Amino acid sequence: MKSLFNISILVISFFSISCNQSSKQNNSNNYAESIYYGGDIITMEGDSATYAEAIAIKEGKIIFVGSKAEAEKMKSDSTTMNDLKGKTMLPGFLDAHSHYFNSLLVANQCKLYAPPSGTAKDVESIIAALKTYAEERKIPKGEMIIGYGYDDNVMPDGRLLNRDDLDKAFPDNPVRIDHVSMHGGVLNSLALKYYGIDANTKTPPGGVIVRKPGTNEPFGLIMETAFLPVFEKSEPMSPQQEIEFTKAGQMLYAEAGITTAHEGATHLYQLQTIKRASDAGANIIDVIAFPFITDVDNTLKEIPQSEWLTYKKGFKIGGVKVTIDGSPQGRTAYFSKPYLTGGPGGEKNWFGELTFPQDMVNQMVKKVYDMNVPLNLHCNGDASIDAFLKAYEFARAGDFSKPWNVTTIHSQFMRKDQIPKFVKYGVRPSFYTLHTYYFYEAHLSNRGMEEAQYISPMRDALDAGMKPTNHTDFVVAPLDQMFMLWSAVNRISRAGAEVGTSQKVTPYEGLQAMTIYVADQYDEADSKGSLKINKRADMVILDKNPLKVNVMDIKDIKIIETIKDGKTIYNKTR
Repeated sequence: MKSLFNISILVISFFSISCNQSSKQNNSNNYAESIYYGGDIITMEGDSATYAEAIAIKEGKIIFVGSKAEAEKMKSDSTTMNDLKGKTMLPGFLDAHSHYFNSLLVANQCKLYAPPSGTAKDVESIIAALKTYAEERKIPKGEMIIGYGYDDNVMPDGRLLNRDDLDKAFPDNPVRIDHVSMHGGVLNSLALKYYGIDANTKTPPGGVIVRKPGTNEPFGLIMETAFLPVFEKSEPMSPQQEIEFTKAGQMLYAEAGITTAHEGATHLYQLQTIKRASDAGANIIDVIAFPFITDVDNTLKEIPQSEWLTYKKGFKIGGVKVTIDGSPQGRTAYFSKPYLTGGPGGEKNWFGELTFPQDMVNQMVKKVYDMNVPLNLHCNGDASIDAFLKAYEFARAGDFSKPWNVTTIHSQFMRKDQIPKFVKYGVRPSFYTLHTYYFYEAHLSNRGMEEAQYISPMRDALDAGMKPTNHTDFVVAPLDQMFMLWSAVNRISRAGAEVGTSQKVTPYEGLQAMTIYVADQYDEADSKGSLKINKRADMVILDKNPLKVNVMDIKDIKIIETIKDGKTIYNKTR
């Protein structure tokens, strides 16, 4: 009897222990891996600022947003408690448009931005920077030297960089200096030879080859379609370089608080490189690529459309890119009125021109529509925006019932009368408010007061009911999200001029154009763009709250930490 009693006690004890362990296991499902509190946590949910006291993270996702007291109920012995100590947390910034692939390369190139972003204020300072760069890296004779960020618009007295300048300084090296617009560059004689461009090279439709006065010899500056041979001829990276350059390039984005990067016009070899690095597990942030329209068919042979629009190891193809004009500061954007300063090669009565004829643009846009994938279309001048609208209407053939995700990239010189069609068709403009700072004086000279004052009309777009995004177009402008926000809010030029003050937006509206509206652009609003339960734990921590500082001080706010899927990928204090 006693033996039976003891057995019963053992059974009951075992059952009790099992129940307690089961209960603990069930409760552990509510435990957070990390909790953030002690600062301004801006959720970016809704059309006005809402704050949370705390946010809880588990397995890369947000599991709670709300009061600190409730968040602490999710604390276990292993939970990491992160005191923000008065700093500000936001959802990670989403890059609405840049040229991500270039980030893999610029670590090995000479930065030639004009002040305040760099030192390249004239030809002499450009040559000096290149010589310092070449000496520091001990670049041997015969090796290509590449610089980026050259802005002819700020060169004093119209004295522009040319082939002779580069030949004199570097007689034994091919030298290529990429234009700040990324639509061209200045090449010395050895670089022109390397890329197969000489006096016999005809200027292609939609291209610019500036000739040496009195001759047919290229004088260095090559733009638009004439620059395509340069883009297409790239030295391959080794497998190890692909991984190393990927991590280095993505850290540039992480340091700017960006957790999703945009590759804005991807050629096949670039796509292959990005995919190989992704498959190797090199990504620390997400990357979205948009194959260029001329590369789509070859892309589909390698990556079938069934594999598009879905992330795999942090990489996805997000749609197709079409470019239909050039850059306004490079005087290759297409306008309905002529440039006041003529063309980049001295052309008179110069309107710019479409990259492709209208009929071809129509067919390109229809091809993307028939694929039923998102379209990103580069258009800067007002006439190119008209051309886009014609192509959009051609593609849809009067049937606008089916949703289609379309974003016009830059949309710089959108006219007010074009806005209603954007609203009617549900097209989203992605603006480039940094031009109000970097290029306003060039636009004023090239286009006149009225057009220059109305660049990137974000206020009118918002008031019309659109959800525009904002971008840096890196490497055209540096990756600096706070400066980008500052430009949208203040609209002040490099020279201190006010630029279309009626188009200013509030700091919160500016943040929407960097977060939740970009999530809409990528059809990812269910997983990114705001701090909400079940969304990915992509976050950025700032040293100050952009909604509470003086608007002129927004540009001075620092990125302190960037968090991707719950893990810190950049920390300024480390």
